[in-house]
Amino acid sequence: MTDLQNYVDGLFRHQPLTPEIQDLKEEIVSNMMAKRDDLMAQGMDAESATQKAKESLPAVDFLIDGNQLTDVGTYRMECMQSVLLNCVLFWIFSLPLLFVGPAFLSYVGGILVLAAGCAYAWMKYHPVNGVAVLSVTASERRRKLVWVIWGLFFLVSAGMMAAVTFGSNLWFGRPVSISGPYEMASVAMRFYLPLLTIFVPLTFGSFSRLLTKNRKGGEDE
Repeated sequence: MTDLQNYVDGLFRHQPLTPEIQDLKEEIVSNMMAKRDDLMAQGMDAESATQKAKESLPAVDFLIDGNQLTDVGTYRMECMQSVLLNCVLFWIFSLPLLFVGPAFLSYVGGILVLAAGCAYAWMKYHPVNGVAVLSVTASERRRKLVWVIWGLFFLVSAGMMAAVTFGSNLWFGRPVSISGPYEMASVAMRFYLPLLTIFVPLTFGSFSRLLTKNRKGGEDE
């Protein structure tokens, strides 16, 4: 096994050896060998030509499907901006709880807005520059997982609320009776509380979208 083959194997050491990866490895080795031979034909010694060929490809993450070269600073800033926006929306939609329901959740929303605002301001005045290879596939997988977990949580929570609120009426065959608007609002809030948590998957969903948006060089396409 040549030095170039060993070098390319090292670049792919964290990647699963799928047929596509194997083909990519073979193509890279072939290109590096051609580059080395071309440099040697120009008078460079074998060792220097091999080193020059290696330096032409310091990493392969961005060549693998699902990965992309990302403007990290802008991506993180926009993610923090999304967190701040969703915290503000959560706080606004939690304001009715001050009158009907657990009021402390509205105060929690206000605290989250302040914390996210401070974090956003700090990141704005301490920007991070540079690029990195990030996985769009992994981000999309996290987004889907969070939505599945939230969906199960909401169904279970709503089901439990329905059982506690209407269970005895349904069990004994009594009609559901709600006396007045205040009681109606109180019942509605029991289902509104788990619905408020939808801002969690919405935030994770925005991360995935922003990652694609901040692909390095995407603005040139």
